[in-house]
Amino acid sequence: MNRTDWTGAERDTFLQSFSAELTNAAYAVALRHEGRGSWIDLELDLWRALDETVRRTERGVAANRQFAR
Repeated sequence: MNRTDWTGAERDTFLQSFSAELTNAAYAVALRHEGRGSWIDLELDLWRALDETVRRTERGVAANRQFAR
């Protein structure tokens, strides 16, 4: 996430793809554990939580870059 020449759409696409990859990894772990409820609900909740985490991290990285200048 250190590219500075991305457009907003490119960054959004990258972040969504990265979040989806994280979700797939987390989902595989969740499948190894017994759980209750719908697996699709679990996957969607994981995706949302990871997506927000990635976005929050990206905002922090961007803020640090501006502060460092």
